Amino acid sequence: MENESEILFPEEEGYSRGIAICLTIGIMAYFLDALLEANDLFSLGTGTLAFILGGIAAQLVSGIRNGGDWVIKNILPITIICLGFGLDLSLLFSDEGGRVGLVIGISSAIFCLISSVFIGRMFGITTESALAIGCGGAICGNSAVVAVSSPLKISKEVLAMILATVNILGIITFISIPVLAAIIGMEESSAGIWAGSTIHAVPQAISAGDAIGGEGIVMATTIKLSRVALLVIVVPICAIVGRSPDKGGYFTNPLSRVPYFLPGFILAAILATWLMPEDYSGRFDSFAKFSLAPVMASIGFFITKGGVGSDGSRIFAVGAISSIAMVLFSFMAIYFFV
Repeated sequence: MENESEILFPEEEGYSRGIAICLTIGIMAYFLDALLEANDLFSLGTGTLAFILGGIAAQLVSGIRNGGDWVIKNILPITIICLGFGLDLSLLFSDEGGRVGLVIGISSAIFCLISSVFIGRMFGITTESALAIGCGGAICGNSAVVAVSSPLKISKEVLAMILATVNILGIITFISIPVLAAIIGMEESSAGIWAGSTIHAVPQAISAGDAIGGEGIVMATTIKLSRVALLVIVVPICAIVGRSPDKGGYFTNPLSRVPYFLPGFILAAILATWLMPEDYSGRFDSFAKFSLAPVMASIGFFITKGGVGSDGSRIFAVGAISSIAMVLFSFMAIYFFV
């Protein structure tokens, strides 16, 4: 019992310091994001701000990794489950955004995932890491990467590099898609489909759609959220891929091999879509967004200068090429079918 208590409530200085800094950074990021939005200034979002601040803290404060590791192991699974309450699976079957637009958005996401795996092999990146990179670009940025990181068993150092890559590429696509759409002269609806099919994070896709126009924001929002709903399919697939070295044991006793957050995540998505009142599911979703900040900060603790120079360059190359491929695939689909 004593050992269990120490695991759940660590007393060592390294743990308490790291946990305290994670929580402090999470709160700082939350209020900084709110302050920027209140003054109509551009914000990277609470999670990204926390990740950056966590990376800075790692370079300035020693002995915080143990606490960060505790947050990742204990808070991350709960956050993943609560993220499920933010999904609307009905969007996968909706006509609201137009069937063609939805098909293009979902096809672009699948193309990004598949291309990430093949490109990752070319650069010597593991399938697990390549899938996580692809999920960040194909589905919903930080939230998707965090959601699949545990089932894929990605190390914290690699996870930090993937998140850094996804955030940089997310900002680039967020800025470039509306500009390119205007230069090309795309119609609002087509530009909205392009934004919803390619931009990484939900707030960025919505903001880009708003910049495009009235039709643009409707299309961008609907298609982007349909991509987010793919998480309920992708997370179980990643759980199987993450168990691939031990397939025999997995299929002999599969229930013992399933992490508890996986059925929790799927059940949460089903409840939020068809059974639970929006007021209640919204509270869990809000908790997920708030708890994601200290988790992102703790992941930032594992950014290393060595990782940025070696593995970081290959991870960024895979993310950049797969993102460009997704942008081109989506554009060609819009050109021929819209």
